[in-house]
Amino acid sequence: MSDLTLDKPATGGSSQEPTLGVPISLKKLTKRYPGTDKAAVDAVDMEIPAGEIVVFVGPSGCGKTTTMRMINRMIQPSDGVIEIDGQDVASLNDTTLRRQIGYVIQQIGLIPHLTIAANVALVPKLLKWDKKRIAARVDEMLTVVGLDPEQYRDRYPRQLSGGQQQRVGVARALAADPPIMLMDEPFGAVDPITRGRLQDEFRNLQETLKKTIVFVTHDFDEALKLGDRIAVLREGSQIAQYDTPENILANPADDFVAGFIGEGAALKRLQFEPVSSLPLDQGGSPASSEVTVTPSDSLHHALDLMVGKGLSSISVVEGGQSRGSVSVQAILARVGRTGDGVGAGGSHR
Repeated sequence: MSDLTLDKPATGGSSQEPTLGVPISLKKLTKRYPGTDKAAVDAVDMEIPAGEIVVFVGPSGCGKTTTMRMINRMIQPSDGVIEIDGQDVASLNDTTLRRQIGYVIQQIGLIPHLTIAANVALVPKLLKWDKKRIAARVDEMLTVVGLDPEQYRDRYPRQLSGGQQQRVGVARALAADPPIMLMDEPFGAVDPITRGRLQDEFRNLQETLKKTIVFVTHDFDEALKLGDRIAVLREGSQIAQYDTPENILANPADDFVAGFIGEGAALKRLQFEPVSSLPLDQGGSPASSEVTVTPSDSLHHALDLMVGKGLSSISVVEGGQSRGSVSVQAILARVGRTGDGVGAGGSHR
């Protein structure tokens, strides 16, 4: 079997540009288990663009994790084709394939008797990087995920909080600079506040790294927050709808998809509408000059700030200059025009 070839080899150093994501193609991908009548994954066709986060969301047992784990052949497909950057993974060496795909799971999977540095260094060591390069990469990745190397590299997993351990899990998945990451409910085991912070940090990190990421979750709000595209899956990993978050919210394919969106779809759509989409009020003064938003911030973020701070309006600032203000009333009027009120139960994050 051949090894996975990439346009550019993994660099693993801060002086080099990171390896960018590559496209993934699933063609009639199928998994059948012995003794069962129905396929766990039934002839799935999907194109996953390079450098995007594609989120699989669906009910328990629908096959979303099985579909994801067939990409790195942790589970062997019964039928169908998986192509990574145009190569059929069936022709690739299993071990080499997996070493070039980052993998993050809910249980994190850190090895308890190894230090944090040794955990992060696992794949680079397997790839036979030299010690100096590994040490530099470990420190770089800990810094990237917000952990001071001097403080954390020699600690053990038991000495870290759940959120810190999850950051180490992400650092380990990124250590060999893979073009692809598979993430199976990676933030599901931490408290809601830590979870939201990790989601924000990860989304910001992806803006720089531009990996191709397949992300599994039960939480549709998490899918909205993180996904460039969302695949809503039925039983057998059948695709009910595969589109951008904005399009799914605006035009759910059927009642099954609408059920996953839940109530308050109009409020959720505010995540994708910038403050600049509303006419800004040029008269009067907002209740606080310390709390501001930019024209590119979402209306959802502006509304969150105003509700959290008890404000009726908020300043919009760009380049250090005031551009006007936007009010709670104006944002709620936008929601009302879509036919979905505040009382509909939309969630604020």
